[in-house]
Amino acid sequence: MLYLKGVSILLTNRFEPKGLFERIERYTAKNLSDQELIFLFLNNFFNKEEAGKKTALFFTQYSDLRQLNYLTDQELLFLWGKPELIKWKKIFCELAFRLMRRPKMVLGRVYTSQEIGKQMVAELGTAQQEKLVVILLDTKNQILESRSVFTGTLDAATVHPREIFSLALRYCAARLLVAHNHPSGDPVPSRNDIELTERLKKCGEIMGIKLLDHLVVGSTCYLSMREEGILN
Repeated sequence: MLYLKGVSILLTNRFEPKGLFERIERYTAKNLSDQELIFLFLNNFFNKEEAGKKTALFFTQYSDLRQLNYLTDQELLFLWGKPELIKWKKIFCELAFRLMRRPKMVLGRVYTSQEIGKQMVAELGTAQQEKLVVILLDTKNQILESRSVFTGTLDAATVHPREIFSLALRYCAARLLVAHNHPSGDPVPSRNDIELTERLKKCGEIMGIKLLDHLVVGSTCYLSMREEGILN
């Protein structure tokens, strides 16, 4: 089952530069399209005509607003031509990231699978490399430890269960949950993901440490292998 983060869908192909502030006052900024938000940002540095052109240029070259976060300083300077926009872009992107970031999981607290999934999206959704996180729980499903144990290309050959279960034994965990991200943003599990899950499940059965779930994290959502019936 896919779980989407609670965000409104923006109409990215709509761009009406007139009356934007009035619409914000009446409907909040969620009513604005991606183009309109970028236009308002650029209008602080250019006149309306130039801001409109710079907005159109961005969306001609980049179809996704999130790509703004990954532009190099040189690319941004070429695109918009003002060095001060580089620092302001970094400030706004970092501010947006911190606003979306959820508080880290509290050790000893009981979390639902959905809560952990949303937390993993916040932590891993924008990561540029695959990361594998192991969450260890006691018999009451209270979190004992949460730790990133691998970074790189994940498959059944590179991720060995012994690293995961040695950590579980160290904390006397009764259950565990693993989560990893797909930098592509698509949370659909690969064959390697499924094979790794099967190995972890079998090892857990032998050692008496249950694998509760394997979450595959995309850019804005996650997939639960337990919910999908892949992990029975």
